[in-house]
Amino acid sequence: MSSLTKFDTEHEDLIHDVAYDYYGKRLVTCSSDQRLKVWDFVEREESSAWELNDAWKAHDSSILKACWSRPEYGQVIASCSFDRQVKIWEEQTTEPRNSQKRWAERFRLVESRGAVLDIAFAPTHNALRLATCSSDGNIRIYEALEPTNLAQWSQMEEFEIGSLSYGSADMKDSGYCFDWCPNRSPTAMMVVGLGKENAARIFKHDGHNRWYPGEFLTGHTEEVHDVSWAPSMARSYQLIATACKDHSVRIFKLTEHSPHPRGGRGALSPTGTPIHHNKYMHVELLAEFKDHEAEVWRVEWNVTGTILSSSGDDGKLRLWKADFNGKWRQLAVISSNQTIPS
Repeated sequence: MSSLTKFDTEHEDLIHDVAYDYYGKRLVTCSSDQRLKVWDFVEREESSAWELNDAWKAHDSSILKACWSRPEYGQVIASCSFDRQVKIWEEQTTEPRNSQKRWAERFRLVESRGAVLDIAFAPTHNALRLATCSSDGNIRIYEALEPTNLAQWSQMEEFEIGSLSYGSADMKDSGYCFDWCPNRSPTAMMVVGLGKENAARIFKHDGHNRWYPGEFLTGHTEEVHDVSWAPSMARSYQLIATACKDHSVRIFKLTEHSPHPRGGRGALSPTGTPIHHNKYMHVELLAEFKDHEAEVWRVEWNVTGTILSSSGDDGKLRLWKADFNGKWRQLAVISSNQTIPS
């Protein structure tokens, strides 16, 4: 049995995103045809296939991203679009498949002043939170007031991520992106791709409803298209990967250091409040790959943070893994037109 499966999504325009659910048994695809499609992986003795669960018009413009919540909150999808809206969808198991009614819209987040470019549910177990990143240069964090009632969401936090002013010539078509830190830490963190600033940066929560900018991930010569923070699996350091317009995949190693001796004063955030997580990160570029020889658009870690995948305009998916000496190497290459054995 092949580990590769091809299927026609029958989208009528460019597909912008494909996202697996927590268990890897479901997919959601989104496109410039303004439609979302949900797919179920059906396993049978004779063959396995991705079968359409439902498809529906979800936005009034191109849909840029879709993501699943953690399974303890049910079958929930968020989607974002050029129409400046984020929508929350919930599966209705009482509705038939392919009825265009299987997924009900529960709420709309409409605070963005520009296209919503990226979204991600927080990796927390005790609250259903969703972060959104918009072309207006702001990240907004929302929370479902009652996770069993997805019709009530409140904006909890908002912070600016770019130094370029909204509406400036340099801001136009700026492709911001972000990813939550999935690992246990005293306070929340995320890595943000800064668009036209040709960099990525760590942002940290100060424990008092404020986010402040931290360390830069430098070395990019063009726009960062995607960022991915690796699960640590008990490592003493963090790994972050970036995909860049300059044809490069980069892997950064972040090691925590405390600048204050025991009993010393803690740091303050720009707002003057004490920072609960007062350690700084030493950032080191571990690896840089130009094998795509084209723009790299996506990077993603596996669940253990040991294998990195990247995809780019060369039409290839590349897998990267560190050897026993800690040197990162290409593990495999999968082509978009690769023949699948029967």
